[in-house]
Amino acid sequence: MRIERFIVGPLLTNCYVLVSDGEAAVIDPGELSPELAGALAGTTLKYVLLTHGHFDHAGAAAEVRRRFGGELLYHRAEREVFFAFGNAPPEADGYLEDGQEIRLGDETLSVRHLPGHSPGSVVFLWERGEVAFCGDLLFAGAVGRWDLPGGSFVELQESLRKFISLLSPGWKIYPGHGEPTDLAAERTRNPFLRDLQ
Repeated sequence: MRIERFIVGPLLTNCYVLVSDGEAAVIDPGELSPELAGALAGTTLKYVLLTHGHFDHAGAAAEVRRRFGGELLYHRAEREVFFAFGNAPPEADGYLEDGQEIRLGDETLSVRHLPGHSPGSVVFLWERGEVAFCGDLLFAGAVGRWDLPGGSFVELQESLRKFISLLSPGWKIYPGHGEPTDLAAERTRNPFLRDLQ
C-alpha cells in the first residue's frame, strides 16, 4: 500500500492518503490544501476516514467527500465533539466500530476505538504493513491533549495500555501531528508510555 503524508492547516495536521490496487482512502483531511487536492484528483476515493472530530482533523471532510466522492466514516461518539465546538457533525455514510475491518484494494485496515483525547477517537491499523494511523492518541515523545470537551486522562491512559498491547515493538506510528515514529522508540523515550504496564 502506498502512503502519502500531507501537512495541512494552521495546526500542521498530518493527513494521510492511502492507495491500494487503484482505490484510495484519506485519513483526517483537516484542510483541503492544493497539494492534497491534487493527490486526490488522481484517485478513486473510496473512504474519507476520521480518527476524531476536532476541526484540524475533520474540517475539510465534507468538502473532500463532495468533490472527490467516497464514504465519510467516523465513530458515533464524535458527534458530541462536533456539537461541543459549535459545529454540526458532517453527514456520515456510516459509523466506525471497534474491531471493524475496512477493505481498501487488496489491503485491510482494522479499527480500534481508543478514547481519551476525545470520546470517539479511533486508530486505523494496517497489520500487514505494521503501521498505525493513530490521530492524536500518541505522538513522538508525547500524547494528545485530554483537557478538551469529552477528553479524559484516565481513558487516555487505558487506551494507551490497550494500544501498546496490540502491537509489537517494530510497528510504525503515523501520528496526527509531528514526525512518524515507532513503538519501540516510544516505549523507551515517551514519558507517557514508560510507566505503563
